[in-house]
Amino acid sequence: MRIRDLAVAAAVLAALASPAAAQRTGDRARLVFTVSGAYIQGRGLWAVPNQPVQEIITGGGTPIVDNFSLSRNIKGTLGAGFSGIYFPGENVGLTTDFLLLGLGYDDSCQLLGPAQSTRNAQVCEDIDAQEKSAAAVTVSAGGVFRFFSREFISPFARVNAGLLFSNQSSVLTQGVTNSGVLLTIFEDEKRTRVSPSLALGVGATMQIGRSYHLRWEVRDNIVGIQAVTGPTDAPRFEPPHERVYKHLFSVLIGIDVVLERNRGRRY
Repeated sequence: MRIRDLAVAAAVLAALASPAAAQRTGDRARLVFTVSGAYIQGRGLWAVPNQPVQEIITGGGTPIVDNFSLSRNIKGTLGAGFSGIYFPGENVGLTTDFLLLGLGYDDSCQLLGPAQSTRNAQVCEDIDAQEKSAAAVTVSAGGVFRFFSREFISPFARVNAGLLFSNQSSVLTQGVTNSGVLLTIFEDEKRTRVSPSLALGVGATMQIGRSYHLRWEVRDNIVGIQAVTGPTDAPRFEPPHERVYKHLFSVLIGIDVVLERNRGRRY
């Protein structure tokens, strides 16, 4: 009887201990909203090494021609992002993302040879000093795969596809003389554009509270932008151009706000 009593007691203790063995290993986030700050790296966009620019002489005289070497770079800038992620399971999530890229431009102009026209030289100097700000934004959706979702630090990778909306032409090029006369070198009928975009990112989240995570991410933003491919015969005309895809690398640091969590257990 004594042995039987000990066996029963051991069974009862094992049953009582089983919930402890199924201890929690960390909550699993289900719905996450993120607000981020970002730095977006700049890069070159297009270059036209020899663009003829005429100054029309009043009274029917022979036009004066100078040649400009023109280029345009995408400026490095600060941006901001907002995203939402839903995790129907432990590892794979669905995301929507908004990222302010900026897409401002820094222009360069050099005269090829001595200036034939003072007014052309002033226009080139004005173009060379220009820095254009913009408000381009990508709107995208995609998937996120996270590793070790129940751990203190959880790495992840993402793929997003969407559209880039830009409010400034990447083709239009203009300069102003000292007297305020505006000269258009490259015209562009479409001042705002919509083009495809793709984003590839890797990063990690770190728990800083029950409902908050710190998130960092390195992202390759692949965006379609119109680039000038050659000179025009004369200024004030739309130059040959085509859509090119540029890799704009960015670093994002933000805060996750977790609105729903599912308690995880080890069995």
